[in-house]
Amino acid sequence: MTDQQKLYRVFRLLQLLSQRPYRNVPHLASVLETSRETVYKYIRLLESVGYQIDKDEHNRYFLLIDHASDHDLVDTEEAGFLQDLLWQAPAGHPLRDRILHKLNRQFTLRPLVQSLGKFQVYEHINTLGLAIESGRRVRLQNYLSGENELSHRYCEPVEFLENYAYLWAYDLERQDYRQFKLDRIGRVETLDEPIASAHESRTPDLFGWTGPRWLPVVLRLTNRAYQLLLEEYPSAKPFLRSSKGQLLFDGMVRDWRGIGRFILGLPGEIEVLEPEELLDYLQQRQGQAQWADKKNEWLEGDSR
Repeated sequence: MTDQQKLYRVFRLLQLLSQRPYRNVPHLASVLETSRETVYKYIRLLESVGYQIDKDEHNRYFLLIDHASDHDLVDTEEAGFLQDLLWQAPAGHPLRDRILHKLNRQFTLRPLVQSLGKFQVYEHINTLGLAIESGRRVRLQNYLSGENELSHRYCEPVEFLENYAYLWAYDLERQDYRQFKLDRIGRVETLDEPIASAHESRTPDLFGWTGPRWLPVVLRLTNRAYQLLLEEYPSAKPFLRSSKGQLLFDGMVRDWRGIGRFILGLPGEIEVLEPEELLDYLQQRQGQAQWADKKNEWLEGDSR
C-alpha cells in the first residue's frame, strides 16, 4: 500500500472518530477496508501525536475535542487549501500531522469543509447518526424529491454515503432501499421504534456501484487514462500511484460494471493487471458488443 493510501485511511479514521454514529473497531475496520490490528495501530499513532481518543460502554471509539480554543481553527478557505496540500505533501513531511490535526478540528465542528455554513445539514447528520447508533427508525419530514415534490419518508437509516452528502436507508413504505440527499430533508424525526432487522452496508465504489463485497483491482494506465480517471472520479486519487515510470490504479470496487465501462471506453489505454475475473468480464462484454454489431449488420443487409 502506498503512503498516500495510508494517509487517506488515517484521515478517514479521523472523520469517523469525529462524527456520529460512533463505531467499534470491527466496524471501523470494515469501513476502512483494513484489519482490526491496523485500526488499533492507527489509533495508537493518532494518540502519539496528541489526539485524545476514548470509547463508550459499547467499545465505540470517538475523539475528545477541547472546544475552548475554537478561535484558533482555520477558516473555510484555509481548510480547503490545506486539504489540497494534504495530498501533495511528501511522505514524512513534518507538517503533515499538524495539517491533519487542524482539518480534523474543523471537521468536528462541521462534518465536512464543504458543509460549513449548512447548519441544517449538520443537524441532520447529528440526528441521523444518533438514530443509527441507537437502532431507531426515522421519519424524513418534507423531503424534496428530484421532481420537486414534498413528501414524508418512513425509514430505517443504514449509513451515510459520499462523505455525508447522502443517507442510505430502507424505505418502509416502498419496501426498498433508497438514497436521500441530506440537503433536501426538511426535518428529521427520530421515532420510538426499533429497527426491525440488520441491514447490509451498501456503500458504493468510486464508480457509483454497490455489491455484496469489495473486489481488488490493479490497472496500468496511460497518461490520458490517468487524467480522465482523475477528472471523472476525483475520489480515485488516493488509489493512484506511480511505480517504475508506470501509472497504476490500485483500489477496490464493488461491481465490474462501473470500472468495466470506464476501461472499455478507452480501448488500448488501460491494462488489467489483476484480477483474472475482471479480464473475463471484459472479454464477455466485448464479445457481446461484437455479436450485437454483427446482428445489426445482418438486419441492415436483410432490409436492403
